[in-house]
Amino acid sequence: MLVGAAMAVSMLAAAGMAWAQEAETPLTINPTPDDTWMTNGTVYSIIRYGDYIYVGGKFTKARSAATGGQSFAATNIARFDADTGVGDPTWTPDVTGADMAATKVNALAAAGGKIWIGGKFEAVDGLAQRNLAAVSSDTGVVDPSVDPLVGPETSGINAIVASSTKVYIGGAFSKIDGKPRAKLAALDLSGNLDLTWKPKTDRPVRSLAFSCDGATVFAGGKIRNAAGPDGVYSPRASIARFDATSGALHPWAVPTGIIKNEDEVAADLAVTCERITAGYLGPNFTRSFRLDDGNAGTMAWEIKSGGDVQTVAMMGADKVVIGGHFGQVDGEQRTRIALVNLSNGSLDPSWTPAVDGSFYGPWDLLVDENHLYVGGAFKTVAGLPRLNFTRFTFTI
Repeated sequence: MLVGAAMAVSMLAAAGMAWAQEAETPLTINPTPDDTWMTNGTVYSIIRYGDYIYVGGKFTKARSAATGGQSFAATNIARFDADTGVGDPTWTPDVTGADMAATKVNALAAAGGKIWIGGKFEAVDGLAQRNLAAVSSDTGVVDPSVDPLVGPETSGINAIVASSTKVYIGGAFSKIDGKPRAKLAALDLSGNLDLTWKPKTDRPVRSLAFSCDGATVFAGGKIRNAAGPDGVYSPRASIARFDATSGALHPWAVPTGIIKNEDEVAADLAVTCERITAGYLGPNFTRSFRLDDGNAGTMAWEIKSGGDVQTVAMMGADKVVIGGHFGQVDGEQRTRIALVNLSNGSLDPSWTPAVDGSFYGPWDLLVDENHLYVGGAFKTVAGLPRLNFTRFTFTI
């Protein structure tokens, strides 16, 4: 891949942007994971910004090996050199709370030279922050001006995406700085609440993604109804789409009757100009819906797995990687990770590494330049010791 094209892909992936649809190209992924640093606890979010890969989750150390090796203290957030995979001990903001068992980083985004942190926490480097904070991408120093009160404290942030002017957050919260915000909100890059962008969902948001042109924002979760700033709810089954500027509810919707179970949750979203693909908790589906046929939202395909699909990501223009705590997909053995053809949902037989050793498996995927990053709760990848974070190299 050309350097310029690779950097473009990198920034789109880090910002939650969509892949543009292109002609099908051959893809080869090394089934053996690279030798990179890892963490001693669960990774929930991965982004690329500049020369580093940033990870957030629930851990206390970054380490060079599953046993032995080098390590340094890293409280729920860390970064690794994007080229070498080596951890950076000079960048270690500590994300903490009174109840460390409940404290975690669920989501990261990069904007305005800052790494935005969302989750359930009460402080970063000792400075009081409720569930949202921003730190310097260079030094890790907390930006004290970004200090909205997101909550109550028990209802945190699950997802963040950022544009060049706004940071969008989704979660289980009902207020920000005392102002009503039902599961969704936007802030400017100084941390000020956007007073115009006021869409709503009736149930928690788990995932956010931009449309390929950046003009709309998709929200996924246990959603069954959604509204724009006018407050008028309309049915939206698991995914809702909003104007990125006004917050108006877009008419596109998942067709009636597809989501049959009240427990189904759109846990993660992967977007191209023609498709949005969602991984589901609950009855364990992955579904791909059309975006290029007006506002009908027709379903292109669905496949069922033997366990939740917790994360999805586009791999190039025509492949989807899915991860979760499944042992089979569409009747074929796949251990917590699989490669799927976007065209029809069929499994790609060329890449079948097992992610094993812990129940939950992958919680987040990032495709960046010629690497696929996998974060979650696991101990081995393709039979090799890899704790909670790993990287595969691919060629196109």
